[in-house]
Parts: sequence; C-alpha cells; structure tokens
Amino acid sequence: MSKYDLLLKGGRVADFLTKVDSTLDVAIKQGKIEQVGEHISPDDAARTVDVSGLVLLPGLTDLHAHIAFERFGGNAFAMLARAGVTTALDCGGPFDQLLFDAKQYGTAINVACIQMIKPGVTVSGTDPSSEEFGDVLAKWSDRGALGLKLLGGHYPLTPEATARAIEVCNEQRAYVCFHVGTLATGAGTLTSFREAVGLAQKNHLHLAHVNSYCRGQVLGDPIPETLEVLTTLDNSPNLISEAYLSVFSGSPGKCINGMLESLGPRNSLRMAGYGGSEEEMSRAILDGFAGVVASVGDDNIVLHGKEAHDYWRAKETDVTCTFPVTPASTRFLLATTKDKQGRFIVDALSTDGGGIPRNFLLSKGLALVHMDAITLPEFTAKTSYFPAQVLGLKTKGSLSAGFDADITVADLDKRCAVMSFVGGKPLMVDGVIVNTEPTIVTTKRGAGFLRSEGFKTCEVDLENSWFYTTRPC
Repeated sequence: MSKYDLLLKGGRVADFLTKVDSTLDVAIKQGKIEQVGEHISPDDAARTVDVSGLVLLPGLTDLHAHIAFERFGGNAFAMLARAGVTTALDCGGPFDQLLFDAKQYGTAINVACIQMIKPGVTVSGTDPSSEEFGDVLAKWSDRGALGLKLLGGHYPLTPEATARAIEVCNEQRAYVCFHVGTLATGAGTLTSFREAVGLAQKNHLHLAHVNSYCRGQVLGDPIPETLEVLTTLDNSPNLISEAYLSVFSGSPGKCINGMLESLGPRNSLRMAGYGGSEEEMSRAILDGFAGVVASVGDDNIVLHGKEAHDYWRAKETDVTCTFPVTPASTRFLLATTKDKQGRFIVDALSTDGGGIPRNFLLSKGLALVHMDAITLPEFTAKTSYFPAQVLGLKTKGSLSAGFDADITVADLDKRCAVMSFVGGKPLMVDGVIVNTEPTIVTTKRGAGFLRSEGFKTCEVDLENSWFYTTRPC
C-alpha cells in the first residue's frame, strides 16, 4: 500500500499561512495535505503528476459569486471550475435554484449560499419586521443556507428594515451580506456605503464589492472616495469586505412598465449620461455601452451592439447586463492597500462572477503579482486563506500539512488555471470538468436536510469563523 494517494511533483508552491514560495512537492493522502517538501519520492505515491513549470496555490475561494439564476443557464458551476475556483459563496441564490442547478449542472466545487432578500419575492415588502426576517432566516437556514443577502443596491428596503435584518442575522449568528443602498439613499454609492456602516453599528456585516461605491459619483473623484472607504474599513473590525478587479459591473437588465426594475443598472447608465428607462437601456445596448450576458453551450459570454439588443429583446429583457464603470485606480487601491500592521484592509479579492463572465481571480489577480504590487503568497491570502476563514472553513485556504487538499494549479505566465483538485480528487484538467459532485457548505442546522436531498455537505461553525471573530492575520 502506497504512503500517499497523490504526489504533485516539481511545482512552485505559494502559500500565505506558511510564508512559502519555492519549488516543492506536495503529497496527498485521504483528501488531506500530508507533506510539503523537497524530493518526495514518486515510489511512495500511488499516482504522481509532474507539475514542473506550474504554480501550486491553495484552492481559490471566491467570496462573492453568482451561480443560481435561471438566466445563467446552469453554466456557473462549470465556469467557476474552469477558472480554478474550488470554493465559492453564492451571494444571493435563490437557494432553491442553487440546489436544482447543483443536481443538474454541478461540478465538484464547495459552494455556500446566502438567500436573497427581495421585496415581494422572499419578503412581503420594503419594511419587514424583525419577526418576518427571523422567519425567512429560519426557513432557509433549515434548508442549508448560511444566512441572508440584502440587495439594497438593486431592490432596496427602508433603512430601518435593513438595520433589523442585520440585527436578526447577528442574533442568530448567521451570515449577512449587504450590497449597500436603501430607499433613503438609492443605489450603491459612497453615500450608501456611509449609511450602511451606520446601520450596521457594531454588528458584523459583509459589505459586498466595495469597489462599487468608489466611482466618483459623490465626491467627483474615485480616489478620495476609495481612500475614505479604506479608512472606514480600517477602523471597523466588524466589517468584512471584498472587491473585484473587473472594470465591468453586472446588473439585471429586466424592465417592468418601461423602467429598469433594478436600481443598479440605472445607476450605471446615469454615469454615462443615460436615463433609467427601457428606451434608454435599449439605446445604451445599441451604442455598445451596455453588454448583455448570453448562454452559449456550457459557457456564458458578453454580447454587444445589435446582437446583444436582439438577445435582450428575445429574452423579454430578463438578462444580466454589464457596464464598464469601475475605475482602475479604485480596483488597484482596494486590492493592494494595507494597514499599519501590514494586513490588507480589504479582506479578499472576489469576482462577483460565477455565471457572469468575469471570473478573473487568476487573470487579473496574478497581473498584480507580475507588477510586484503584491507577492504570490499575498495573492493566496486574498484569494484562498482569508475568504476560507471568513466562511469558517478552517482547514481550507492553505497548503499546510493537515489542510484539505483543495489545490489550484496555474500557469503563472498565462495567468490561467491548468488543473484543480478538491479533497485530493481532480476537479478540472485543461478546462475539462472531471468531477461533477458538488459539496454544499452549510451549518449543522441545515446539514440534515441537504443530506436527505442527496448532497454532500461540509459543516461550518459561523460563530467561530472570522466573520464573527477578530481576524488574527
């Protein structure tokens, strides 16, 4: 019997937790990292894979993805896996759609989900009571969701209801994420960000894609807005944050009664001088400013111009659209700025991708490494270790002995994933998905239901995760 199940030999190993960045071998046994070191003998392994010239990273964890929308055509699981992601937080669900997609289209990634709060859909209106939020949280927690996602930048609640939702989640030690904005402040801007910090008080809260609130719409310049966001986050240990590196935002393109339903695309259109009506959205697509996400086979792509407009109309406007509205200066500062102790102020790099084709953790994140803005081990902190610990995945995010053998193998020069492993088993090889059984990250409360539905589960204790405790690094 072999000492190891799998040996990854001759790769450049980069890991934040162990501060390693050198050519080493990685030995795996029973789904765990057994040994990392030099010259581990292939004779000791049942299988050896030569990864010379490639880099071994702790499996990528995307702290903000979107997987479960019908308009994604079930493609998000495969898109994430091909991008090298091994764990993702679906920020909004819908949770029942996620479970359907996981059975029909799943890949062997670890996926957690927080259920969306949308007036008239998952809650009764824009001013739910604490009792109603408690009932909604209980319903979806029992089914396996980690908590709630407040979609204020798209479908806002009153400020008072928003504060109640945050409070209820904290009382129950559930996860809560906020795309900032309320009926008082509208779509997410710096003004909405300021409001969100006040509404949270000392409660714990994940502020989604903070790059979205630094576009120069309040102070007239994105750089001072970004610096204010960084200062606020630095002084707010109760707040978790992430930022994406794509210039493109993503928002619903659906129109109702001649107007865009969501505040998000209205805000993006306003930045380019368009209005928020269906007619203005039509014009923006034909002008090439707005792109339209379309499903093609097992992938989603962005269409432009007349082709995009025809697709938008054919889908009766119920599609996801993209807008080039995120300044480069904002993206760079949020990705790289550290506090006085040398810790990154923004906890994670994310994509806000999944089914939206901007899964750029490797392609754009490694560009920061190439330009010496961050080191390769620091890259793994923001894309693996930190987000895994926020989710309570204590044995993920590092290539340390004893950690789960979730590994992303990347071509550093091409900035793309070559293969990946989850629990020591191959997930993706050269863009081909070779394992299709997902694992749902859940709490003890929801694990029983998920297992009864035939799902593999990974249980986390959120109360003892970095979401609810002081981050040590």
